[in-house]
Amino acid sequence: MNFRTKLLLLLLTFTLLPLGLSFLAQRSLVSYYGNKLAEDTHTLINDNAVNLLHVLVDDYGRILSRDHAMARFALQAQAQAVRQAFVAPQPKFQTPVYLAGDFDHPFRQPADLSLSPLHLRRDQDGSLQPMAVSWNHQVFYLSADTNPAEVADQLQRLADMTRIYRSLQQIEPDLFLWQYTALTTGVHSSYPGKGGYPEDYDPRRRQWYQQAVINGGTVQQVLTDVTTGSLILTLAQPVYDDEGELLGVTALDIDYRKLFTDWNIPAQWHGVTRSMIMRLNSDQSDPTRQLEILLTNQDNAVARDWAMPLTPEFIDLSDPQLEPVAHDLLQGRSAVRKIEYAGEEVLFAYGVSTDASPFPLVMVPYEQVIAPAARARQAVNRQITLGLSFSALLTLVAVLAASLLALRHARRVTDPITQLATAAQQLTQGNFDARVDIRTNDELQNLGEIFNGLGCRLEEREQLKQSLALAKEIQQQLLPHNTPHCNNFELIGVSRYCDETGGDYYDFISLKEADNTTLGVVVGDVSGHGIGAALVMASARGMLHALINHHSSDLPGLAAEVNRQLCRSTDDSSFMTLFFGTLDPEQRTLNWVSAGQAPVFLYRAQPPGGQIVELQSSGIPLGIIAAGDYEMEPAIHFNPGDILLIGTDGIWETHNFAGEIFGTSRLCDILRQSAELPVDNIAERIFAELDQFRGDRTVDDDRTLVLIKATSALNTNQTL
Repeated sequence: MNFRTKLLLLLLTFTLLPLGLSFLAQRSLVSYYGNKLAEDTHTLINDNAVNLLHVLVDDYGRILSRDHAMARFALQAQAQAVRQAFVAPQPKFQTPVYLAGDFDHPFRQPADLSLSPLHLRRDQDGSLQPMAVSWNHQVFYLSADTNPAEVADQLQRLADMTRIYRSLQQIEPDLFLWQYTALTTGVHSSYPGKGGYPEDYDPRRRQWYQQAVINGGTVQQVLTDVTTGSLILTLAQPVYDDEGELLGVTALDIDYRKLFTDWNIPAQWHGVTRSMIMRLNSDQSDPTRQLEILLTNQDNAVARDWAMPLTPEFIDLSDPQLEPVAHDLLQGRSAVRKIEYAGEEVLFAYGVSTDASPFPLVMVPYEQVIAPAARARQAVNRQITLGLSFSALLTLVAVLAASLLALRHARRVTDPITQLATAAQQLTQGNFDARVDIRTNDELQNLGEIFNGLGCRLEEREQLKQSLALAKEIQQQLLPHNTPHCNNFELIGVSRYCDETGGDYYDFISLKEADNTTLGVVVGDVSGHGIGAALVMASARGMLHALINHHSSDLPGLAAEVNRQLCRSTDDSSFMTLFFGTLDPEQRTLNWVSAGQAPVFLYRAQPPGGQIVELQSSGIPLGIIAAGDYEMEPAIHFNPGDILLIGTDGIWETHNFAGEIFGTSRLCDILRQSAELPVDNIAERIFAELDQFRGDRTVDDDRTLVLIKATSALNTNQTL
């Protein structure tokens, strides 16, 4: 039995028993006041429930009005932005325009297309699945009778609406489901961008478009979405130019359930309360169908629990019990009434119904409302049965006894804690042999045993940390300490590991070939990272330095020999990609072979503005197949200003918290924008952009970069 249980049982024995005896002495007095308290409680709970329901439906009626007003404000701002887009001058800069067909094409769709849990579409089996949408782009759809060339200017003017839509989304995140604009020319834009438009779609034939045009102002509808079966609030408003000519209609959709995220039924009524959103039909000819149920919630009324009835449901206002309710609704009054409904006595609370707008209705079983009063009466009776005699004296005795017991057992608690504190202090000072001796047969003894096992584990961890530090220092010695000087070229190599050690490798090796001096350039990437990858990297480096003098003019033979030796010295789970090239500074050429180390990026300074070519690899990584063959890739001839970037995949596969990868496109953009800078500044900018893109996310792969830039003039003072 643990210490907590023993102390609890002891305190209960010396406290509750005397209190129970004392209750008997006060039985008669408590009996009178208990019955009166139960009656008063019943009245108070009934009044509080009525007041609470009044506040609930009235406040939420105001919340609905507020949300409708906010949606109208957003729609007006949206309409003003559309009008401004057409009265303002033609945009100077072209914004990418994605048509509906682009979203359905795997190679033309926006790069940020991702699944959205807010936007659903029925699958072939009828289940609802998240849609792929773009939060950075609209989708444009042209009706069948629309000529793309004639509306190109309109597409560009609407393209900037993405910024407006996104800013309106920030007013109340996740409130707006779709924001869209349809022009009289048949141009339709929608945000967020999506695909899947039917071929015969024409927004000008839609009810929201036609009603907005006929009404000449803002219109709203509460409709059932045919795809998801959920309730949608649609608001639409026509847009006119300065001459009063109709440009089109702009609109937005709201998932009606989102308006009820603030709905909160008291916890004591959860599971028995039925909350509903009602609409009073304007057709008074059939009383049984005057009060329509739009949404219902049987549990705690959070947004995800609201659902539409499977079939249309109505409350029969012709029932004599509901005659006062019908009168209140027709007069536009909110009320709370106790009535008999469906064979049960309930509190009927409803908000104000105006202009056929939806309003809340709550039905709470009256038995559940007064349940606390019944429980209070039962509790009083139980207390009377137990009695309250001698309570004051026995309470004092119990308190004194509990105090004495607490003092007696305090030492049993404080002594082990003191031992633990002293031993912990020794442990922080490096004494890993510190131990405690606690024998209390409870949680404190278990804690002491756990503590005694910490010393050896911390010592092992400290030794491992020192070993990793030594391994890191040794591996750093394997990388070049200085970048060599080379005629006609600027060189730099940078390697950053995600752990203390890693599997990335780069090197510059001076070679003698006949009367010419060349420079070997190496970049490699071992699968994985950490100690294992570092050992494979060190082995590969040793093989290269041992074999280079025999194969400097036969790069495919060098790659094949390193591959054979690596296959013999490593298991099947380790492999290495490798780039090896020989740079001739006088001829400004680079002969190279690649074993899966791709892509390699070649920046050409000409034509003006620069051009980047991705060079791919035809060879397989080293260490996979011993009989692998490698071929010499086409030689690279450098012109002044040309830059060759060789890197490992840890650069372009860097992820941010949103799950995006840095990608080769961003890398090429940075290289193109920084081409005029020295190579050390280019490398610094690349790693700075990587760090900014990654944010606080942990680096999960090694990153290595080598840059070779042809200078604009011969550097006679530089040598290999």
